[in-house]
Amino acid sequence: MDQPELLGRWTATMTGQPGPIQLQLAPHPEWNGTVKGSIARPAGKSVGVGDGNQGKLTMEESADGKKVSGTWLGDVVEGSCAREIRGDWLDDKDNSTPFVMRKQPQ
Repeated sequence: MDQPELLGRWTATMTGQPGPIQLQLAPHPEWNGTVKGSIARPAGKSVGVGDGNQGKLTMEESADGKKVSGTWLGDVVEGSCAREIRGDWLDDKDNSTPFVMRKQPQ
């Protein structure tokens, strides 16, 4: 998985969290090969910045646009053609919550 596979609309669910969570990822305007976008949760919006490398997602989330409020760490599900990612979301205290992200049709 590289940046092109991450671009677009995604829907995520997290164990024990209200949802769904909507993500809209686009090319980062300053850092080539990375993505930047919005993360819309039922409780509010935040910003995400990250990348995909060798089938792994790393994305930092910021609720205030200044400090990291969560980190998405996931792996592309084998056989999903990079349309499903499963992993853990870590809050700012390193508490872990499993997530599933699924790419939405364009």
